[in-house]
Amino acid sequence: MFEQNTRPYGKIEDGLPRWHVALRTKEYKTIDEKLQRSGVTFVPSTKIGVDVDFKELANEWGFSAVVLANGAWRDRPVPVDGADEYVGKGLVYQNPFVIAFNHDERGDRPDLTYELHDGAIILGGGLASIDVAKIHTLQRTVEELAKRGIESDVEELEIKGIPKILEKHDLKFEDLGITPPTIYYRRRIEDMPVMSAPEGADEARLKKVEAGRVRMVGKSTSKYLFNLEPLSAPDDLIVEDGRLAGIVFRRTKIENGRVVKQDETYEVRGPAIISSIGSIPEGIPGINMNG
Repeated sequence: MFEQNTRPYGKIEDGLPRWHVALRTKEYKTIDEKLQRSGVTFVPSTKIGVDVDFKELANEWGFSAVVLANGAWRDRPVPVDGADEYVGKGLVYQNPFVIAFNHDERGDRPDLTYELHDGAIILGGGLASIDVAKIHTLQRTVEELAKRGIESDVEELEIKGIPKILEKHDLKFEDLGITPPTIYYRRRIEDMPVMSAPEGADEARLKKVEAGRVRMVGKSTSKYLFNLEPLSAPDDLIVEDGRLAGIVFRRTKIENGRVVKQDETYEVRGPAIISSIGSIPEGIPGINMNG
């Protein structure tokens, strides 16, 4: 097993925000048990296509097979021409953002940094974008409570919810002076992929799943106090002084399960735009990649 990182835990370690303590511990144990089996050799810090040539690995090293299980570490690009010119200048992608957040607590990757901005714009709609929003409200709440001499951490706030902790100290979220982030999603709330529909589900079952998604998202927004704006697709960039200062969104509607763009557009400005619209595999030299 060739692993690009120093540790073998992949996105269990770096893709899940650090409050997933129980799940992470469970998965670490499972992975450790598999790697300790007889006949398994673990080779860390080795990236295929960079440290090892793929064609050489596949054709000359004598393996009976090469299985690619390299995960999705690259963010799907923002679907607006020229957006990537502003990475680090107002635009941030989810994968490096979450990885930096996870390692910040341990202090083992000083090369990684992340910044929290009140009123951030988050492009997305799945569980990962909700995690990005939660990182903002949870961490900012910890910081503001600390200014008032109240000790807390993101793990406690994630489990109990921000309002419950604030109520304990006779505080309201408005008292903290935090402007929460907003997730902008191109589909409806009931379309958010936070709950899967069974294969072959009939109309009645699909309606139940959609209602479950609405309840699940509502619980998240009330517990972690971020905002959500559905039926909004990024359409253009707002650039000021060489930085990405906002997004022009186009209103959408759903027809026969498809996103249909409308004539109406509106502008949103924010101190940071974080794209969380999905992850795809990184390209490996020597392997054709389509998409």
